Amino acid sequence: MSRAIAVITSAAAKRLQTLGPVAQQAVEELRRELEDNPKLGIRRGSVRGNGNTAVYRTRLEPREDVTGLTIVYAYAPQPHPPAVAASRSPLMT
Repeated sequence: MSRAIAVITSAAAKRLQTLGPVAQQAVEELRRELEDNPKLGIRRGSVRGNGNTAVYRTRLEPREDVTGLTIVYAYAPQPHPPAVAASRSPLMT
């Protein structure tokens, strides 16, 4: 299986800065995991006009010094190489 390229958007990175280093580390661990398993979360749908790009949601459970985070990301298998862009959801549950 080929690896995907997973990146955190600049908007998500700015939000993560406000949550502190523990949250940043947790999301970085998820980003690395998504490179090997880009369909890790629950599929929420497709991007309109582009049937190849799927939107997924996953959750990072609360840890010491950080609340639980809902992560929404898009997986685009084409064009190669596959890519993932993660963004922290504005709704934290």
